[in-house]
Amino acid sequence: MAATKRNIHPIDTMLAISDVLTHPRLAQLYTRVRERDTATVDELATGLDSSSTTIYEDVDRLTDMGLLERVTETQPHRYRAPHLSITVAADEGSYEITPTLIAALARSTDNQNLELYRDRHGTAGLAIATEYARAYVKGKMTSRIMARELDLSVLEAETILQELREIIVDVEPDAQDDLDLDAIDAEVNLDDEDLPEHSE
Repeated sequence: MAATKRNIHPIDTMLAISDVLTHPRLAQLYTRVRERDTATVDELATGLDSSSTTIYEDVDRLTDMGLLERVTETQPHRYRAPHLSITVAADEGSYEITPTLIAALARSTDNQNLELYRDRHGTAGLAIATEYARAYVKGKMTSRIMARELDLSVLEAETILQELREIIVDVEPDAQDDLDLDAIDAEVNLDDEDLPEHSE
């Protein structure tokens, strides 16, 4: 028998997501549940440093916030993580808070490149980079363009795009289905124009 789904007000969802974005351990649990479709607390505990008690408390917290749903009534309880998508508008533009961003935050706990980028640019910077990476996966962005627009080195832009590309391909398998081949060709031509001329 499935558990009854609670009605969560959108403002409560926003506050809950904010909590997850500031606590990578919660982001890890949400991401792990999504990766498994459903999971028990014991399954989530495998490979994590946190104690089972802490994980039980975190799962209860995420369930109370509406970011996890209990889908069984019998022990051990199984949980699922609903899809989330919130667009945040700011003076400089807008960006999306999605499971992909939460996965990037979760992986930053054990990925030095992602951790360093988050330390330098904050969670908001990681969210913006995720948008660039999504465009990169679709062939609509290059590391040179990202570096120029975000005032990064090309190496830093390429590094974070490659790290986030792996996450996007994992979390959004359909993201590569609409590759813009014309845009890729155009970027290749632009990059070729930047190459120095060789004298005979």
